[in-house]
Amino acid sequence: MAERTAVILAGGRSRRMGRDKALLPFGGYSTLAEYQYRRLQPLFDRVYLSAKGEKFPFDAPLIPDKREEHSPLIALESIFTRLDLSEIFLLAVDLPLVGPQTLTRLQSAARTRPEVQAVVPRSPHGLEPLCAVYRRSLLPEIRRMLDDDRHRLQTLLARSDTLEVPFDRREPFANLNRPEEYEKAMERVTMMRK
Repeated sequence: MAERTAVILAGGRSRRMGRDKALLPFGGYSTLAEYQYRRLQPLFDRVYLSAKGEKFPFDAPLIPDKREEHSPLIALESIFTRLDLSEIFLLAVDLPLVGPQTLTRLQSAARTRPEVQAVVPRSPHGLEPLCAVYRRSLLPEIRRMLDDDRHRLQTLLARSDTLEVPFDRREPFANLNRPEEYEKAMERVTMMRK
């Protein structure tokens, strides 16, 4: 069976939060990044962090972005350049409410459809491209888009063979972009741990 690899996307600017959300304390850990890293470890063979550079107060393998700009597309290019893998599971650091069942369902869908280039959840809010399986076959299109200064994951998925997996609820895919969203998620995770 192929190695299961997850990469936590933690290189965003966090403008709406006002500080680096990857470094905020969360779920009993000193950072949200470590919370995500520790909970993915039992589910994958390898887990990496993707960011502009080393900034984390715990040991984890890092894949630094190859370009100056900030975008998930740049992260994907860096990931597939660094790792000789046919696919990876990408999860944004600010999606701490995505549960193991969701991850398992997406990986299962990816196993049954090896010909597609991406496996992405569709919630009532729309596509959720920051919690998805991406395949190396996307790399040429990623590079073309970046050379044209295009950075939207939605555009990449529209141009690619994408399998959409329907989910009934939006809540697990809610980003922690603002301080009030962070506080609400902290309360929810604290209640789940009791």
